[in-house]
Amino acid sequence: MDIHQERIGLEKKFFLLCDPVVQEAGYRLYDLEYITGQKLLRLFIQDPRTGSALIEDCVKVDHALSEPFEKEDWIPEEVTLEVSSPGVYRHIANLEHFKMSLGEIVAVVIMGQLSEEQLLGAPKGLKGEKKFRGKLLEIHEDEYVIEYKGFKLKLNYKQTKKINLDPDLKSAQE
Repeated sequence: MDIHQERIGLEKKFFLLCDPVVQEAGYRLYDLEYITGQKLLRLFIQDPRTGSALIEDCVKVDHALSEPFEKEDWIPEEVTLEVSSPGVYRHIANLEHFKMSLGEIVAVVIMGQLSEEQLLGAPKGLKGEKKFRGKLLEIHEDEYVIEYKGFKLKLNYKQTKKINLDPDLKSAQE
């Protein structure tokens, strides 16, 4: 996972076109993905006040993008636009996502094994683990820290295969 990775190609062009339109509509463009083979553009938006988006918000952004999409000649005619909330279990893909997720419960899957340095002072049974769930405590240039079973586990962004929010919805409902 390269949290400093720049968007390229059509995805970058879509981002530069969509971001100001989404902001003007009163939302944050959390993320987007363009799936070339399907000619599918997915936008994930958030209301900055709630961190989510309702169906009405998605429809508003979809309509706001109609005119800009019609004006641009580089956009494939048969492109399908999907606008949605990033969801409760939203992925964390860049530094901004990490910042917004500080203090939240996350689920992490790593590639490879934890190093001896990472395991220093760790509870028994941590060696060999590849999946972790804990509170995101800190973010740094090359690594982030989660609280995992009472232990501060330092994980490198490059060893992270996947990370997403993983809230405890049961306790939130009580």
